[in-house]
Amino acid sequence: MENKRFKPKFDKLYFWIVFPVALLMLGMLVLTAIERSIGGWIVTVGTVIFIGFFLISPCFGYVELREETLFVKFGFFLKREIPYKSIRGIEKKHTAIADSMLSLKNAMDHVNVKYGSFDCTSVSIMDEDAMIEEIKKRCDIH
Repeated sequence: MENKRFKPKFDKLYFWIVFPVALLMLGMLVLTAIERSIGGWIVTVGTVIFIGFFLISPCFGYVELREETLFVKFGFFLKREIPYKSIRGIEKKHTAIADSMLSLKNAMDHVNVKYGSFDCTSVSIMDEDAMIEEIKKRCDIH
């Protein structure tokens, strides 16, 4: 089987919250850089880490169906590979919160992939139905 990649899905609410917060933090970054104090540099580094990791990195996540595993990339650094044989269920949800701490969830609509004994990963992607059908084919879930 060929690899298939799915792009992340973003709600309008995500952009209404994330971009104003990012602009506010960038303004703080400029002010602290002008001030040039030690405390200012600590705030600057913290701001850059917060903006880069929590606000912008979800834009670079994706889900890829590989030969033997479901590969989920959460932003810049975090990733998870889930073997198809360990997947025990998959369901669509419409909630503001995710069932897992580590999730590629940028929209109210998302897919929960349950695997292992108690593990779950939430992903928000553009074409949820196509991904669900493809995973069901590869996992033999009905």
